[in-house]
Amino acid sequence: MTVATILVLAMAMPSPTPIRDVVDRASPAVVKIYGAAAGREHGYGTGVLVSADGNVVTTLSILVNGRNIRVVASDGRRYDATLVRTDEKRQLALLHIDASNLPYLTPATTEAIRTGDTILAMTNCFKIADGDEPVSVSRGIISAKLPSLRAKRLAQEFEYTGPALVYDAITANPGSAGGPVLDLDGRFIGLVGKVVEATATNTRINYAIPGEQIAEFLGGKATEAAAPAPATTPAHSGQEPYVGIRLSELGYRHVSAFVERVRADSPAARAGIKQDDLVIAIDGKRVVDSTTYQQALVGLVPGQTVPFTIKRGEQVLNLPVTLGVQPE
Repeated sequence: MTVATILVLAMAMPSPTPIRDVVDRASPAVVKIYGAAAGREHGYGTGVLVSADGNVVTTLSILVNGRNIRVVASDGRRYDATLVRTDEKRQLALLHIDASNLPYLTPATTEAIRTGDTILAMTNCFKIADGDEPVSVSRGIISAKLPSLRAKRLAQEFEYTGPALVYDAITANPGSAGGPVLDLDGRFIGLVGKVVEATATNTRINYAIPGEQIAEFLGGKATEAAAPAPATTPAHSGQEPYVGIRLSELGYRHVSAFVERVRADSPAARAGIKQDDLVIAIDGKRVVDSTTYQQALVGLVPGQTVPFTIKRGEQVLNLPVTLGVQPE
C-alpha cells in the first residue's frame, strides 16, 4: 500500500463533523490584525471574534501596543480597533471594533481532549490573507497536554507558564499567533500562541493556550487584584513620583516614548533602564507617547515599586522601578 493510498483512506474515514463544515462555520469569526512592528516583531497577526458586538481576542504583543490597530474581517471589511485590556500572565489581549451582529466563537473546555485527537488551526501565517481571502488552515494531532509551558522567547523566559496544548501542526510562524484551534466538532479549544522555543530542547514548539484560560480572561477573572501600594509617609502624599528619565521628542520618535536620557543614580538608572529604550507600558497601562507616559504615572506615589515594560532592541523587558521623590 502506497503512502498516497494511506492518505486517501485516512481522509475518507468518517469524523464527527466534516472538516470543511467546521472550517466554513468558524471562518467568519477569524480576523486579520495589523498594527505596530518592531525588530523581529511583525506588524500583523490573527484574532478571533468572541462577541457579536465586536470583541476580539488575540495574543499579547507589540502588535496591539500601537496607536493604529486595524482589524480586517473575513468579508474584507476593515475596522479601527481599540485595545480594551491585556493579561501579561496569560499573554492575551482583548480588542474591540465598532460593529454589531457579528459571527463569533465561544471558548470551550479542553477536558475531553486527548493525545492523538485531531485539531485544526486557522491562522494568517506570513500575512497571506489581506482582505476577504480565507486564512490558512493546518491540520494536526495533539501531542501532549502540558500542565505548565516552559519556554523562552528572544532569549528571555516566556511570561506564559500555564497549561498548553501541544500539537504537530506547524503554527510557529509570523502572523499565526492569535488564531483559533478547533477540534473536529468545531469547538474553539485554544488560541495559537506566540513563537517560542521549548526550554528543554531549544526548538520551536507549536502550542495553543487552552480554552479555559481564554474563557477566564474574557470573564474578567484573568487579571489578578493589584498588590496594595507600599505605605508612604504623609510628606509624600500628593507628590509627583520621580523616575529620572527624559523622553525623546525628535524626528520620528515624537510619537513614541523613547528614552533620550537617564539621570545618574535615579530610580530608572537603578532599575536598569537605558538610553534609547522604548517604554511601552507602566504598571500594565499602555504607553504610546509622552502624553500617555505622564497619564500612566498619575496616581502613583514615591516609594511605590511598579513594573516598567521596556522594548530594547528585540527584547521586551519588565523592569521594577521604585519611584522616588522629585529632587528640589
